[in-house]
Amino acid sequence: MTAAPRAKEVEAPRAAIPMPRLGPKACPVSCTLLTFFFLAACSIRETEQKGYCENIITKKHLDKLQELIDSQMLMSCHVSFEFIDKQELGDRICYVKAAFPRLEDILDKMKFKKNSDNFNKTKDVQNMYKKIDENEVPCIDAQDDHERELSQACSREFSMPPEKMLQLVKDFFQEIMDLLDKNVDFKRDCSKAYQKCSNAPKKEPPSPEQRRKKAQPKETQREVMSYVLVAILAIVAILLAIGGLLFYKHKSRTQERQLQQRGNVLEEQEGRPLNGVEEPLELRVHGEL
Repeated sequence: MTAAPRAKEVEAPRAAIPMPRLGPKACPVSCTLLTFFFLAACSIRETEQKGYCENIITKKHLDKLQELIDSQMLMSCHVSFEFIDKQELGDRICYVKAAFPRLEDILDKMKFKKNSDNFNKTKDVQNMYKKIDENEVPCIDAQDDHERELSQACSREFSMPPEKMLQLVKDFFQEIMDLLDKNVDFKRDCSKAYQKCSNAPKKEPPSPEQRRKKAQPKETQREVMSYVLVAILAIVAILLAIGGLLFYKHKSRTQERQLQQRGNVLEEQEGRPLNGVEEPLELRVHGEL
């Protein structure tokens, strides 16, 4: 009797080998490196940004503005422009944020003969002003719509001589340079500061006619003073002429009297010998008789 063939043994399926999972123990090194590189990149970017802003406005630019001020002629004409009233606002950071866009209109009024020394200095200042916003991250954050609307109340019309306007420009850039050196945050909300200008009683800006009338007394006073000075000089000249004439007459009379006295003395001296000669002759005649 033959043995029955054995059934073919079927291999049992092998259990899947579990793959190792990246748990918290595998992450610290890689995550720490990524964090380090990210912070280093941010730090480098922030340092570059700070250095860029701090080096835009230099003492050389301020010196050029001072040279423009010193080269201006002293004259009575005034330049009118709209700008932020720093005294009314009373906040340095909010003042710079609100006044910075308006400064462009003032810089456009600084016109000199092309290729002259003052023209080139003005160009350098204007280029420096544009570079402040050319960086990918602006050095001075722009106002939002709400701030821009409120800051209109802090603006007023200025009218001053050209040298005073240039002094205002220099002082404004000096203000920006000081704030950038201190690394202040221009992102702060200035709505409350601008709101104070809206709540404060506003003075209506003088009209051109009022400014003209206000300037008239000064011009009239100058004219009156010039007339008074001319009148005083004329009176002094007349008095000097009269005094000279009187002195001349007095001197002439004195000389005439001296001449008369000298003539009388000469006559007396000439008459005495004749009288002395005649007397003996008369005595002789009388004696002979």
